[in-house]
Parts: sequence; C-alpha cells; structure tokens
Amino acid sequence: MISAAVVTASVRVTLLSDIHYDPQYGTTKAFSQCVTSNSSVWGVAGCDTSPQLIQRALDDVSRQGTSFIFYGGDWQRHDYHNSGLAPAALFTDLSERFRNVTVDGSHGTVAFSASLGNNDVVPDYYFEWESAASVQELTARVQAMETAGLLTATEAGVMEKCGYYTYEKATLHVIVLHTLLWAFRLRPYLSDAVADPCSQFAFLKSELQKVRDSGKRAVILGHVPPGLDTYKVLKGGFKTPPDDLYWKPEYLSAYDAIIYAYKDVVALQLFGHTHRFALQVFPANGVLSIILPAISPIFSNNPSYLLADFREKDWFLQDVRIRYSTRDGVFHAGTSAKAALKISADLASLPQLRSAVKKLATDDEAWKNYLQMYCGGETRPEVFPGEACDAHCRYVVVCSMLESNYTSIQNCVADFFADSSEAPCRTSPGVVATILIFSVMVLAVAVLLVRMARSGQTTLACHNFTKVGWWRSLLSIRPTSSIVVETELHVPA
Repeated sequence: MISAAVVTASVRVTLLSDIHYDPQYGTTKAFSQCVTSNSSVWGVAGCDTSPQLIQRALDDVSRQGTSFIFYGGDWQRHDYHNSGLAPAALFTDLSERFRNVTVDGSHGTVAFSASLGNNDVVPDYYFEWESAASVQELTARVQAMETAGLLTATEAGVMEKCGYYTYEKATLHVIVLHTLLWAFRLRPYLSDAVADPCSQFAFLKSELQKVRDSGKRAVILGHVPPGLDTYKVLKGGFKTPPDDLYWKPEYLSAYDAIIYAYKDVVALQLFGHTHRFALQVFPANGVLSIILPAISPIFSNNPSYLLADFREKDWFLQDVRIRYSTRDGVFHAGTSAKAALKISADLASLPQLRSAVKKLATDDEAWKNYLQMYCGGETRPEVFPGEACDAHCRYVVVCSMLESNYTSIQNCVADFFADSSEAPCRTSPGVVATILIFSVMVLAVAVLLVRMARSGQTTLACHNFTKVGWWRSLLSIRPTSSIVVETELHVPA
C-alpha cells in the first residue's frame, strides 16, 4: 500500500490565449468574411471568435475544476479600431465572462491573471506611454478589468501606467509583462537609445528579487514571445532580424540576462501571439517557455487551450495537456506534452527538454504527436504556408524552439540538413539573382551568335564592338542564308 505522504500534491491551472473576441460576429460589422448569420459560430478559418464559441470554451474551462486561470492576451478582435466599438466595450464584456468562470476556490473565487496583447492597443501594435491618448485607451481597459473584480485596486494602479503588474498569491507571484514594448513592430518605433522602455526591465528585476527574498516562485506571463516568427520564415525564407524576429535583439539579451540570473525562482514563462503551441527551451535564459495555443481559429488552427499541472510545493511543471474543439463547439481532451515528446519525467529539466525537442527533427512518431498540439489538438496541414510541412519546415519549427539568437537558428537548420539525406529546398535570393543575371547573359550571347551567322559574320573580335557598321551588319541577312533557311523549313505537300 502506498503511503499518502509520498503522493505529490499538484495544482492545476488553465492556460488560455488569443481569444480575439468579435462581438459583431455574424453581422455586417464583423471582422473578415463572417458577416452573415449563416457563418458558423463554432469557428471559421479567417474569422475571429464568436460570442457563442467564447462561452462554450469558458464553460469547458469551468468543468475542469482548475485553481487558476492565466490568460496570455489579445482580448480584442483584429482591426478593432475600425469596429466602431467603445474602447472598453469588449474588455467589459469579456471581463464579466472571465469573472463567472468557475475555479475550485482553493485560491479564491476569482483566481485570474492576464496580459495585454498587440491587438489590445489601438491601433494594432501602437503604444506610446507618454501619450495621453495611449494612456487613456489603456486606462479604460484596466478599469473594466478592475470593475469586474479581475484586478485589485493596487494591481490596476500599477497596470494602467504601462500594462505590466504582479499578481501575488501565497506561494506564487505571476509577473505580467507588456512584451509589446520590446517588439520590432511596436509603433511609434523606439530609438535604439531607449534601453528600458517604460522601465519594464527595472520592474521585472525588482519583482524577481522580491520573489527570491520571500522564498516564493514566479511565473512570467506576456503576449508577444521572444524568438522567431516561424510562420513568416516558412512563408518567405530567412531575411533579416527585423523581418523575422519578434523582439529587438538588445531587449532579448537584457531579458535573458535577468531571467538567467533568477532562474532559481522562475518556474515557467508563458506567452501567446503565434496561435501555435510551442515549447521554447532557450539556453540563454535557462527557463522553459510555453507559447499558448489560441481560441481564435483565424489562422486555421483548432480553438484550443491548455491544462497545466504544477507540483504544489515548488511550482515545478509536471505536464500540460491540450483541450480543443473540432469546429463543432465540443471540446475534447488531447495529447500532453510528455506524451508528444515521449518523456516520462516532469517538464522541469531544461536539458532534458532540449534533448527531447531536438529529437523532433528525426523521430517521426514524436514529430507527428507534436504536430497535433502545434495545430490545436489534431494535425492540420493548412496551418502551414502551402498547407504542407516539408523537411525545411520541420527543421525551422524545431530550431525556433531550441534557439532564440537569429544566427543560431539558421545554423541549427543547416546542421540538421547536414546530418540528413535531404537537401534544402530553399534557394537564397542572392543565388536566385545570380542565376537570373547569368541566364540573361547567356541568352544575349546566343542571340548575338545567331545574328552573326545569319548576316554572314564568322569572327567575333573585340574591336568590332566599337564599330557602328559592324552592329548594323548584324541586322542584314544575306540572300543565300535566306534561301537556306527557307529550304530547311520547306515541307513538301
């Protein structure tokens, strides 16, 4: 008989992201093509989330009996600034829905923490913390969360400054970051001289020191993740860091240095934005990051979210399992990260996780299992550009989880190709340009030789190139040549 003392108590947490709530779904004011009452409310690729799908997802969350809900941002539908909706309208509605989700009560009747995404500012990606307009937009959303009971007055007072705050519980601090501040796509564009936008790095370091001093653990919660924009690279190939990376490298380095210095107290990092599940096992900061799947089906993924089990005494992550809907409004239990990666231990060891993620490049069974989570519960080729994932695609996906440095990612892909029997199927733009120029030159020489032959020229000399008469002679055709050509082309009746 097993003693109860050896049974490890766990805490289950719901991890959601990217709802992109469209309250105008099914009307002429909806985002994208879902503008009629005939649009399926359970999810259409190219559209955001209907009120019915949101409620079905949150009802499913209520049935799981979790202790906490962590939300990774992007509350609002795409193109919100053209919706005609008031600044706080969607946050007011969705905050009430979150407030009514049932948790197990072990940490309070409302155990909720959330970040803001790039679609939660207006216009998209626009945030200027010294601008009255940006501050007003942010304050309206924060106040809606506070009114619904999702934020305390203290949390709201901090969050309405720059979008970051800390959610404190007895053994855990959830440090919520506004990672848009570190993104290449932030507008207005920040000068490279701005070393700490809105003092967020100072805030992060201070909060982590508090966690260490109190003997607690921390979870980092943000929206835009570090690392590679995998979809963009799969669609157009590697270009430049500003094109292909989410964060500016100088901000990534500063963040990694802080997390690495406090990796003894950081249990996990959580991000959203990509609408694809991923495990980031970057050695530069030494702590696992999970990119959360999306409820919105806009990018052909299934609506999905995660259930995470933590060891209660130290918040070590044991496993995460996906729950998903197959466009019928019914949520199903999917595979878990441990099952997909074919590992038996908890997800607390970064070296072990790096080894398991690396094997995805060569282990077809593990890769197939992982794709189910990546796509939202089941394999959906349409989530990839061209609706297929070849060897290059596979290596880019794997390397984007192993490395955050741009050059290291490219080297990782090259190394996998060097170790495999398959050759890369992508040609760089420089090589394509060289081939094109050479082809034009060859064609020009061929045309020149044909004109010489037809004009009776037999010698190609450099000094002829400067003579106008020589060039004019190429345009004339000797009669004998014409007769020969006509004879060769004549076919008797």
